[in-house]
Amino acid sequence: MRDLIDIWVGVQAWLFETLVSPLLFRFGLMEWFEPAFNAVEIVMLGIVQILVIALGMRFFEKRWPLERTDNDRLVAVDRVYTVLNKLGIIPLVVFMVSYPITNEIDYLVRAWGFVPPRLEQLLPGLHDSALGSFLVYFALYDFAAYWLHRAQHKFSWWWALHSLHHSQRQVTVWSDDRNHIVDNLLTTLALVVFAQFVGVQPDDYILILMIGRLIESWSHANVDMSFGRVGERLIVGPRFHRIHHARANADEPRVHDHNFAPVFPIWDMLFGTAIYDGKRRPTGVDNPLIDADNGRGWIVQQVTVFGRFLRALAPRFSRAPIQPGLRPPAE
Repeated sequence: MRDLIDIWVGVQAWLFETLVSPLLFRFGLMEWFEPAFNAVEIVMLGIVQILVIALGMRFFEKRWPLERTDNDRLVAVDRVYTVLNKLGIIPLVVFMVSYPITNEIDYLVRAWGFVPPRLEQLLPGLHDSALGSFLVYFALYDFAAYWLHRAQHKFSWWWALHSLHHSQRQVTVWSDDRNHIVDNLLTTLALVVFAQFVGVQPDDYILILMIGRLIESWSHANVDMSFGRVGERLIVGPRFHRIHHARANADEPRVHDHNFAPVFPIWDMLFGTAIYDGKRRPTGVDNPLIDADNGRGWIVQQVTVFGRFLRALAPRFSRAPIQPGLRPPAE
């Protein structure tokens, strides 16, 4: 393991010194030296994730598909989202916008004399268990993500953005990154600030993101699989999460307001939003304005969804409601 870590760090240093550092020097951006070095690792991790999805997860979809994906164009745009996000292109845009904001928040918090405590200080037993510490931080991060996900469904202006993720009729392993840039920005800001306040360290944070997003990619797989009767209550799998992408109908107008948890289903079980009925339901949305996202390219989707967002913020300019299902969300 030590040898693998040394190889990984060596490749990261070589890429940075060969490709990135000269560009920073040339354009006078040396103040971005440290963030840029970390960005190289994010790109490397993204490549690993894409390979795992394309070579590993796709094998199961091809071998045991739940639904026939007869329109590759619908799925193709999700592959664009995956590449742009996993290789750090969209995260870079989000980082450049959010970095000054989170830095200012961190400065203000410290100026007030508040130093976020490490969990190891509150739970001394974690000092001797790196794995235990990581798992506790992972659970806290997922807890925050669960409530953010519920907020994305609750508020009409946030649903206007998040509905892009749900509009896909053919949900596959490529669908996890299908999000609007503004939606990514809002969730990133909230989760980074939360991580700062609970004391998540940068190395833990990156590892949490990588593992969490791989699990989330698998949870969107077009397969009828879970981690078993006990396992599916410990880790979110495709069968559990597919209910969250179910298309609303007259009998189940809020079916998509269940199974919110990104990684640990315990949050849905604790707060009454879990469904384990095993029923197969078609995916997508019942709102034709949102369903029209299907067939559009990445740029058109981003522009169209941003328009939905603006109209949701100023409803008087909207010609039609942008509710999640048959009933509008309560503000």
